[in-house]
Amino acid sequence: MPDKGASTPFHGGIAGGGIAGAGIASLGINSFDTPGCGPRGQARCRALLDAAAALFVEKGFALTSLSDILRQAGGSRTTLYEHFGDKEGLFRAVMERHCDRVLEEMSAMHAAGPAAMAEELEENLYRVGLHIAGTLTMPETTAILRILVSEGGRIPDIAQAFFQVGPEKTIGWLADCFRELSEAGRLRIDDPEGAAHAFIGMVVGDLLTKRLILPDEPVSMEELERYVRQSVRLFLAGTRP
Repeated sequence: MPDKGASTPFHGGIAGGGIAGAGIASLGINSFDTPGCGPRGQARCRALLDAAAALFVEKGFALTSLSDILRQAGGSRTTLYEHFGDKEGLFRAVMERHCDRVLEEMSAMHAAGPAAMAEELEENLYRVGLHIAGTLTMPETTAILRILVSEGGRIPDIAQAFFQVGPEKTIGWLADCFRELSEAGRLRIDDPEGAAHAFIGMVVGDLLTKRLILPDEPVSMEELERYVRQSVRLFLAGTRP
């Protein structure tokens, strides 16, 4: 049965226009924007990634075959092998594209600088937390994590790559943000990286565990918003000067 995810599409971000609820087909594929791959080739790659992402969510990695993906996306095995190598290579590309889109909005927030974040600190941290929590309860995310749990021992390089392009970058972004806010006197944090780990742990809590164990049981937006709001207030209670 397909993974339903949150019962209401998630919209987050510092300006209120998040990407976590956006359709996966709307995203670019930077790794294929090369002189040797024209618009038609890029379109074929996007179609293959879109089909693979949808089928990995619906059927899981083991039960999804290359024939299933080609049947849904069209195209040829030659194109698939040329750009992705095999099903594992296709999964890696799906994972990397998903992580890129998750981090895209956070990078835009960081570019705004600590002054913009500090202007409405609680509300902006709430939006960051909601983006993270909403992302981790998305069908694509939970499908990727379930695949990595079941297949990680067989594909350790892909599992390691996930941490490098996903969690580690998120921790780094948050740590930089907390360091700048602390230097500006808006927060009192001695260990920005530790605070980043703590913040993510607080806003996610057991929601991710619930999604991994009960993938067909949706997490309502009301539950998500209430959980994140309370977590942000507790975090600020311990870090404000």
